[in-house]
Amino acid sequence: MREMDPICFKVPRLHEETVRVESWDLPFFYDSVHYHEECQLTYILEGRGLVMVVDKLEEFHEGDLLLIGKNTPHVLLHDKKYYDENSSLHVRAISVFFSKDTFHQVFNLFPETVKIEEFLEQAHFGIRIKNNEARRIGDDLKQLLKLRQVPRIILFMKILDQISRKLDFDFISSSIPHVNDREDNLKIQKIFDFITKNYEKRITLQDVARLINLTPTAFCRFFKLRTNKTFSQFLIEVRINQACKMLSNGNFNVTETFFSCGYNNSSNFHRHFRQHTGLTPSEYKDQVLKKPQVAQYA
Repeated sequence: MREMDPICFKVPRLHEETVRVESWDLPFFYDSVHYHEECQLTYILEGRGLVMVVDKLEEFHEGDLLLIGKNTPHVLLHDKKYYDENSSLHVRAISVFFSKDTFHQVFNLFPETVKIEEFLEQAHFGIRIKNNEARRIGDDLKQLLKLRQVPRIILFMKILDQISRKLDFDFISSSIPHVNDREDNLKIQKIFDFITKNYEKRITLQDVARLINLTPTAFCRFFKLRTNKTFSQFLIEVRINQACKMLSNGNFNVTETFFSCGYNNSSNFHRHFRQHTGLTPSEYKDQVLKKPQVAQYA
């Protein structure tokens, strides 16, 4: 754990993502105490250690499900052997990030969701669900990774409903967090907005560093610490996400798509696309157009 003061972390959630789902396979989890605007639901597939929420520590193990509330300082820590340079240990998890405020608007429309909203109100204490109930929900989270757009939202609402009805859970902390909005969050948002509006152009490290008056080296440290991604990783993610949207539309071929998403090199585009989706652009387009998204949920 590098810093004691909570870092205002910016989840790299794209504008069109109501629910962001990430699959983690790492030497160790992000190890700075931090908080973010989104609620976080994490299912531990592999690894163990201590989870800190506000001012309390609890053990976590494989098969645990953790729910962390909006703007709640937290961190997942491990034994020293995980951080050893020559360690063969690693950790795996599925994490979902979502805006409580966005879902609050939905809950206001549907009285049937009152239990979900009541449950999420308690998430700032940090919640751990264990045993078979966590594993059953974990299976749904694995399925969530495969879905996009409306089918993802439908399944996630089902998951929230399941969690809100579980009785076998523990609160991690008994303290209510108090954090202030940081200027850093505004800086990161400025970078995100710039990239999402200009992804089709050539964007250099110097361009984005200049936006917040940092040198390129200082910017790289700043961005990585507050997003757990490099600048190039985020830029690629934005571009590939846009490429998926264009191919799903059906009106663009692969060549038109990669030029429109800021690529001038076909091999780089195909390599990045396959790394992020597991498919080639042509395979992705054929699969999406052949099989409607809503059918994937059924």
